[in-house]
This record gives sequence, C-alpha cells and structure tokens, in this order.
Amino acid sequence: MQEAYQEDETRRIVTLEQFIVDTFTRIGEDGIERAVEQPDQIGGGGTYAIIGSRMFVPPSQLGMIIDYTPDTLPQTMRHVLCEYGKEMWSFRKRQDGHPTARAVNRYNGQTRGFEYLTEPILLTPFSLLDTPFGEPLPSTIHLISYPAPRIEGVLDEVKALKQQEGWDPIIIWESEEESLEVIRKVAKGIDIIGPNHHEVLRLFPRTIPSSPTEADLKAVYSQACKNLVILRPKIGVVVRCGHLGCCYSISPRPGLDPEVRWIPAYWNPQRKGWNESRVVDPTGAGNAFMGGLAAALDSGKSLDEGVIWGSVAASFTIEQDGLPTLSKLNGKELWNGEDPWERVRIMKEDLSMI
Repeated sequence: MQEAYQEDETRRIVTLEQFIVDTFTRIGEDGIERAVEQPDQIGGGGTYAIIGSRMFVPPSQLGMIIDYTPDTLPQTMRHVLCEYGKEMWSFRKRQDGHPTARAVNRYNGQTRGFEYLTEPILLTPFSLLDTPFGEPLPSTIHLISYPAPRIEGVLDEVKALKQQEGWDPIIIWESEEESLEVIRKVAKGIDIIGPNHHEVLRLFPRTIPSSPTEADLKAVYSQACKNLVILRPKIGVVVRCGHLGCCYSISPRPGLDPEVRWIPAYWNPQRKGWNESRVVDPTGAGNAFMGGLAAALDSGKSLDEGVIWGSVAASFTIEQDGLPTLSKLNGKELWNGEDPWERVRIMKEDLSMI
C-alpha cells in the first residue's frame, strides 16, 4: 500500500528540538554508575520525531537545525543523517564556545534518566529565519518543553510572525515538564498536546494499585486525556502509553462531552509476526510517534488516521538500538526492510477503517 505523497513546496515539518549525541550508563545494585558497552548514538527527541515524519514525507518537506562543532560531531553520524536526505538538515557551527550537545541516558533498573552533559541551544521560531527553513516558514512545527518553561516564549514568537508574515503553523507539542497551570493558559493556541503516560500522572496524580491491570491503567490515562482535552486545544490530545498503545481525544464542540479512543501499539502479542525480540530499545519511540502524527496532520489527515501513522513510526523505532534503517528497493523506500504504508494498511484493517 504505497500512498502517493503529493510534494508541495509550501509545506514543511520542522522540529525546534536540538540534535544530541547520546551516551549511556547504568546504575548497578551497588548504586555505582558505570559506562555501558554501547557506542554513542544519534539522539534527541527532535531527531527521532523528524525521522518519524520521514517515514511518510520526502526530505524536501522536513527540517531540523543541527548546531555542532566539527570535532564533537563524528563524521559517521553526519553521514548517517544525510542518508535520510541532505535537505532535511541545516548544519550550523556553534560560535558560543560549547561543543555539540551531548547527554547521558542513565539506566536504573527499568527507569531511564536523562541529563545534559553540555549546554544545548534552545531553538525558537525566530531561530528558523536565517536557515533554509525560514523562507517560507514551516507549515508544522514540533517541540518538546524540555527544559520548561518554554512554550509561552515559542507561542509569543509564533504570534509575532503571524502578525508580520501571516504565519499560522500546526503546533505539535510534547508537554514534558510544563506545569498544568501553563498548559491551561496556552492550550487553545496549540493544535496537539501530546504527553506520555508518565507525564499525565505528574499532571493529574492518581492512586494506582500496586499490581494494576491494563484496565486499571487505561481508566487512569483515559481520565487524564479527558482532563486535558477539555482545555480545548485546536485539534486534540494524544497520550502515548507505551506498550498499551495510545489514547486520544478530539477537542469537542462546546457543550459536548469529550470521547476518548484507544488504539493498540502496532507491535503487540496479537500481531502476526510478534515476538518479544521485536522490542529491542524503546528509546525515541514516543518522539517518532509524534513525528508520524505530524506527517499525517500536515498532509491533511484526521487525528484518527494520524495516531495510526504515529504508531507505525514508533513500531520501526523500537526494533533496534538507535534510528531505523532506510533502504530502497525498485524505487520504493523501506524501513528496516519493510514498507511503512503496509503497516498503516494493516492497522487500518485491524481498526475496520478500510
């Protein structure tokens, strides 16, 4: 099932997140942190998001700024990035005395912590103006509120550029670390609010049984989704729930109760071809989900379809350490050797959408 994506020079999806070189450590039972025998990887939530979009969108309609210094961005990493499409990236040499952003992913049992080791550059809409992504400005922007506070400054710049140039992008927001007070304040200016299940529990604390069933968890996440969507973002809310899939809600019309819908993760025990070895590393899967969702919405698709594209993007991301592999066969792009459009077709069939 190869959908024909109509190239449109007026459309582009751009992430405002920073490229990061990831390194890895693990905290042992003795409490001592040790390096993991794993090479440094291409990282950053924005990188995974834009690759999630890339599964469905040509590179000419994507964008990410990469701030780097030549001695701290390995040529091998730059080569890997360019294999996805050179026109996706705007490489800029840092002039602030800091190296390429670097972070440690610190594993403690099943918990993963994250800490910057070098100073990142926090990008904003104004950052795009002196890049290839500033003329025209993108039709969709993706951002993560890390570190918070950040979203209000981004929206102020969107408003300024709207007044100056009529810019009105779709805004895909991973509301990490932002307070509920801030979310309430800005929700109506956002198209999609997309926290994960950990983040909504921080926003809406609930007592969960010590050994919760899937039904217990789904009830909690569904209520959190409702609590967010009544704040009336322009399109809706998506809560990414790991192996449970995602729940989402389209912003209701005034006076109507919101409806929360669920779809499973693509890779689940009921899927033909499933086995536990399919899930190698979930790092970046939630960001890739948001990138797939952004690609669908930027293409004019509904939120019902967008969560399917997002789920497919996440399914390829968990199959290996690092980013999935892009190849071509008879002119068709394959990811990890498979066609993402076929996975979209399978999910639609599962959900009786075709």
